[in-house]
Amino acid sequence: MKRAAFLLLLALPAIAAEKWPEAYNHGVDLVRAGKYQAGAQALQHAVEEAPEENAAARVRDQIFTYTPHFWLGIARLNLGDPDGALREWKISEDQGAVQNTPYYAQLRDLIGRANAQKQRRAEGAAIPSKQDANASIARAISAQVDAVTAGGDHNDTYHAAQRRLAEAKDTNAKAGIDVRTYKRAADIADEARAMFVQAADDAKKQRAARPVKPPPLSHPKVAPGDYVIPFDDAPRPKTPAPVPAPVTQTVPPPQPPPKAAVKKPEPQPETASEDFVNAQLAIQAYRRRLIAMKLSVADAQRIERELKPGSAKRIRRVVDEVAAKERALDARKPAPPPPAPDPTRAQLESAYRAFAAGDLASSDRALTQLIATKESAEAYLLRGCERYTEAMLSRNADPLLASAAADMQSALRLNGALQLDATAWSPKVVAFFANVKGR
Repeated sequence: MKRAAFLLLLALPAIAAEKWPEAYNHGVDLVRAGKYQAGAQALQHAVEEAPEENAAARVRDQIFTYTPHFWLGIARLNLGDPDGALREWKISEDQGAVQNTPYYAQLRDLIGRANAQKQRRAEGAAIPSKQDANASIARAISAQVDAVTAGGDHNDTYHAAQRRLAEAKDTNAKAGIDVRTYKRAADIADEARAMFVQAADDAKKQRAARPVKPPPLSHPKVAPGDYVIPFDDAPRPKTPAPVPAPVTQTVPPPQPPPKAAVKKPEPQPETASEDFVNAQLAIQAYRRRLIAMKLSVADAQRIERELKPGSAKRIRRVVDEVAAKERALDARKPAPPPPAPDPTRAQLESAYRAFAAGDLASSDRALTQLIATKESAEAYLLRGCERYTEAMLSRNADPLLASAAADMQSALRLNGALQLDATAWSPKVVAFFANVKGR
């Protein structure tokens, strides 16, 4: 009984050794077939059993390339997890085995695809925040126009709001794909809008609190030569008046009525002219047009800074400059339409993607069909690299190596300046191509 248990313990390493190669091969087959979820599970199981990659792994009498992190990264990328894919490829590169395999030529392209997918996700996530920030800035600008119309553009609240609005515009322009920066720009613009509203309300209250001037008292005009004799309306008691002695008196000439004191008009707070408000609206329309044409709004911001109330000549100059800018935009030629996509280029890219994903058979079929339709130096070279890779993975490599060399010679016949980037392709592929080129 003890001997049987001892033999069972000796057999356990061999059983475990058989599990991870099977899980690895099964996972690679599933990834190549497009079943990424199941393939990722199988490859993860292989990694848990044998985490170290090996360009020449040996199980009993079988030698094969073991790169589970590389294939697990492909599965993660196609499952929509670019961060997970980049982590797996980082592990694969750090372990160093993939550099000695044909897969290393594909790794640079796969990393670029993962980073591009992350960039697209980040840009898509930032779009709602960017729209909110733009809407907040537009509302603040509208409140600014209302404040100017109400005559509130000369108080401290208005000037503080102007500074906050300029800060919101600058923050929004520098946000890029940062959602938090767009949120901060929207908050600053909302503060500026509230301050513009307060400035308009203060101006309206000041206007309403001004005392109403009473209409001037009308005095009857006295014709020249008439006398105005004042008398009391109340009746006086009748008393016998003494008979005065006759006296000769000289009546003085009439005196002109005293002039009423003329009060100086109270100084009124200066209000923005209609031309100033129209100039602001013209600048806003010019800015919106620049945004619609996907041009920089720095010019509109400069003109807005130069616009100051109170100077009719400066306001006229700003209006003329904006009109000239609008005419220049009208005269701009529309952007030429993008060139029609080259179907040959699309087929070549599709074949390369299949090659990068490890589907060598599909890549070979696509390239053969492309070459049969139209000879292309790039197609010949890519098929030569694909057949060289297939030869390295095959036990009968000689026919495939000959075919790979023939394809590379055809590529050089069409374009003798072709080169393989040593940083993107496997050193063995680069050396094989250089050998073919030197013949």
